[in-house]
Amino acid sequence: MRRTSWCAGLMALCLVPLARTSGADAPALPKPHRAQEFEVPYRLTIPKHILVRAKINGKGPYNFILDTGAPLLHVAVPVAKRAGLKADAKKWATIERFEIEGGVVVTNAKAHVETPFQLEGMNGLGLAGVEVHGMIGYSVLAKYRMTIDFTRDKMKWVPLDYKPQPLVGLGGKGGGQGGLEAIGGMMKVLGALMGKKAEPIVVMRGFLGATLADGDEYPMVKSVLATGPAGSAGVRVGDKISRVAGRGVYNTADVGKALAREARPGQTFKLTVIRGAETKEIDVKLGEGL
Repeated sequence: MRRTSWCAGLMALCLVPLARTSGADAPALPKPHRAQEFEVPYRLTIPKHILVRAKINGKGPYNFILDTGAPLLHVAVPVAKRAGLKADAKKWATIERFEIEGGVVVTNAKAHVETPFQLEGMNGLGLAGVEVHGMIGYSVLAKYRMTIDFTRDKMKWVPLDYKPQPLVGLGGKGGGQGGLEAIGGMMKVLGALMGKKAEPIVVMRGFLGATLADGDEYPMVKSVLATGPAGSAGVRVGDKISRVAGRGVYNTADVGKALAREARPGQTFKLTVIRGAETKEIDVKLGEGL
């Protein structure tokens, strides 16, 4: 009996640190601003990098790769020139408004103006299918909680009450890359010899101007821009969408596949909506997404 009591007491002592770290003394995690949630469209490159589009001070859009391994927001030198960014002697520039498609806006974003060897290599071999203009790294990504479902063409971004620690730029020759910057040039030459190249043309997405949510039977219009394509055509909050271009839809993913992947600005889609006991067909002429 004494031996059993001694073992039980030892186990209790071992459990004390765990109880402390899991209670009120544990470090608080960043809390999301529940009132804000953004749906950010994305596509996958051939090597399965996540590619999004963004504007720099209203100019663009430009193609950026999400890179959790990159510490900074990197902007390629040619793009920085086109966007009018002025970098200092250490290649730092401030972007007053960095706008990611889907409504995410980062103000006064610090960016490092350089063309990393990864971008040169990908563009040289045409691995992204489009020209890549930069990388979005930790300094921006850490401010958001991101939910990625690869069966959908949009991911969810929720702002966090968290400010990442300032980081020091690592770019430039002799900046600790160990000669890896030469790989980008080699891949660029190899791509030219193979006839590979990036496609510089950016095709705009079709823009519906409405937010949908899954319903019991059909996707429902959760919000609509009054002056957007859907709102101007007569789509209202609460409408249930049963068909898009003659095809039945049962959730928001079905609508997204019909609009985001195939639709282009200026194209007209016929939406079949259920409003109360009435069924209506509404022609919506898509506008331009970012």
